[in-house]
Amino acid sequence: MFSFIPKVLYNEFKFFFNMFFLVIALSQFVPFLKVGFMFTYVAPLVFVLLVTMLKEGYDDIQRMRRDKELNNTKYELL
Repeated sequence: MFSFIPKVLYNEFKFFFNMFFLVIALSQFVPFLKVGFMFTYVAPLVFVLLVTMLKEGYDDIQRMRRDKELNNTKYELL
């Protein structure tokens, strides 16, 4: 659970466009680089990251359930 968010963020920011949008959003904190409202730069990035984290979390929970079911299955040895 502790490594979920850092791993997802690392895997997302490996991609050029996600890193590009992060740099653009961070540049809006510098007063002389500010172009518009902060929301217009941060919202798309946060939306993409939130959807990705929800999808990855759902996949991890499903994988954990399948693993638990498989580990609790009794087998007959020949």
